[in-house]
Amino acid sequence: MVRHPVPPRLAATLALAGCLAAGPSTAAGVAPPEPAAALRDAFGQAEQALRAGEMELAESRYRTALLEGWLLKGALAVAAGDLPAARAALLDASTAAVDTRRALSALAVVHLRLGETDQAVAALHTVSARHRDDVATRRLLAQALVAAGHPEQAVAELEEIRATSPHDAELAFTLASGYLRLGRVDAAEPLFAEVQKARPAAATQVLIGRTYRDFGQQPRARAALQQALAMDPAVRRAHYYLGTLALLDADGARLDEAIAELRQELARYPDDRPALLYLGMALVEAQRYEEALPALLDVDRGEHAEAEALYYLGRCQLALGRGPEAAATLRRALALVPVEGVDPRRVQGIEYQLALALRRQGNESEAAAHFAAAAKLSSSLAERSQARLARYLSDKAEPPEMTESAQLALSALTATSFDTWPSPRRDALRREVDDLLARSYLNLGVMQLQAGEPARAVELLQPAVQLAADLAGVQRALGVAAFNAHQFETAIPPLSAALAREPQDGELRRLLAMARLETGAYDAAAKLLADDPQRAGDPALQYAYAMALVRSGQPARAGDVFAELLRDHAEWPELHVLLGQAHAAESDYEAAIASLRYALTLSPAVAEAHLTLGSIYLRQGKLAEAETELRAELVDHADDVQARYQLANVLALEDKGDEAVLLLTTVLERSPNFADGRYLLGKVLLARGDAQAAAATLEAAAQLAPADANVRYQLAQAYQKLGQTELADKAFAAYRELKRGSSGHGASP
Repeated sequence: MVRHPVPPRLAATLALAGCLAAGPSTAAGVAPPEPAAALRDAFGQAEQALRAGEMELAESRYRTALLEGWLLKGALAVAAGDLPAARAALLDASTAAVDTRRALSALAVVHLRLGETDQAVAALHTVSARHRDDVATRRLLAQALVAAGHPEQAVAELEEIRATSPHDAELAFTLASGYLRLGRVDAAEPLFAEVQKARPAAATQVLIGRTYRDFGQQPRARAALQQALAMDPAVRRAHYYLGTLALLDADGARLDEAIAELRQELARYPDDRPALLYLGMALVEAQRYEEALPALLDVDRGEHAEAEALYYLGRCQLALGRGPEAAATLRRALALVPVEGVDPRRVQGIEYQLALALRRQGNESEAAAHFAAAAKLSSSLAERSQARLARYLSDKAEPPEMTESAQLALSALTATSFDTWPSPRRDALRREVDDLLARSYLNLGVMQLQAGEPARAVELLQPAVQLAADLAGVQRALGVAAFNAHQFETAIPPLSAALAREPQDGELRRLLAMARLETGAYDAAAKLLADDPQRAGDPALQYAYAMALVRSGQPARAGDVFAELLRDHAEWPELHVLLGQAHAAESDYEAAIASLRYALTLSPAVAEAHLTLGSIYLRQGKLAEAETELRAELVDHADDVQARYQLANVLALEDKGDEAVLLLTTVLERSPNFADGRYLLGKVLLARGDAQAAAATLEAAAQLAPADANVRYQLAQAYQKLGQTELADKAFAAYRELKRGSSGHGASP
């Protein structure tokens, strides 16, 4: 289970549970509502409206279901201690419906518990701006402002709220804490008196005493804690805080007093781990090692131990002559240093104590290494051990409890406490919530698809697949929506998954084939279309199949398809372009040029005819003709990346480097992962003498196309010109290795 600490700066403001707030409750004898009731009700109303054809009402109810579902997922995640998952769920809840109040308030609390104070402030500002009469939210905003390091703003917010809620005890306490933070003790005292009058319990005095202690007001803290004990000698944490006050005394720790107070706390509450830890530390400082050892062993939590606790345990063991145990304990402490980011002064102490333990075992060589490490940290870091303890206590933020405002924000998620639920019951609820959320997203997505909004449908259907990938119809719906939105890469996974479930579905097979064709997976597209029974009677499918065959290097197999298409669609210009490309793939340039010229007579603007002619002329070394054709392609198809790339290639060969660089720059702006474009740009830059820019461009090309030998060759040349001999040698070696394994780039370096 993942647990996240509350940020230290919240220590004084998130500490009211148990004395100022009873928390969420249910009337006696009345069972809390089923946690999924609101979700089920909203989903049921949405289904009913959908069946009645009331689309707007159905969408509204489905969105309410999304809100309730994500809030419930957030509550389950909070109960499990998985705050990142809770944050993700509540973010989804905050965008699911128009009403964002509950979601944003709960999200802010989770942000605070994760230490994300700025995000918490932003969320609460949004809510409080819309609901200025919401005292709990504005109070929570003030606490977030304190945590984010804006105490003046927090106090201003609290003062404004207090003017409208003068009898709110939690508000008075929070404002008093804010005044203490600003050093305004005189303003805080009367407010604490109001709190005590409103909640005349010993626990209230303990809370006030702790708050005074946290802000360095030691005499006031001691007085409040002693008053709490006078009211109730058994009140929890009063002796504990008095003990820490004795350890924090500015004139030096009063060890005997601290030990006595902590023992009194433990006499009533023997399982209080912080009290055990501080008692053990104080006993070590008092050199009462036999008494300290049991307490420190009790707080050693194995893999969850803390470096400072292990340091004191190791010191204690060493003082008792248990050298091997001390060394093992101090090694564990040292291993936690990079994890916890322990202060260098504490690290020096661990290193020094470990060196002593190793020396006493006769391990001089290893001891010397740790003595050296301690010395390297500088003698200026050394400190008296009691000063170390006081600083540790000052730095250590004890986990505070949650304020009433925070409790309200989280309890708004559900009236149920999942902490008491067994795991199987929680898991069953999660499955139900995921299912209803997925169904809501699915139906909303299908509604958008039917309304002619495929891109919006994709946004709704993607979370449905993430929540319940096996839900009937969800993969098909996402695949169809993405295909219709021309998001072909996105369409391929769900179409593949849907086809795997329904392998005889011809429509799915054809959609997947077309998506593969659009993304350049020509061989896969050809395989999908090869046995399609509708292909023979559908010229568009026949054309797609022929294109897949030609572009996957199978022009011979495309012959029969071309014959049939030419018989029935001889005036189809795109068909003649494709036929020309098939002839060019077989190096039959004469036939290819004839087909392409004929296509242009049928349609002067037909796509790829001039491009293919330009490519043929480039292969034949007819640069002027190639340039003419490629420029002609760009007249009608200015955004064609291949035409721009091929024209740049021709211009480079014609020593028109400036225009080639300009063209390639625009190509890469549109297609930054186009490896061939980066290779050619690097080659041109190198030829123009700009080795520095060439090297950077070719390094990017090498990352995009690590198996391209010619990229390595040009990169080696660039390094050589820059005088980076070692890099050049490595690049040349890589070039030779790639050339041995393959034919490389296909053209000269």
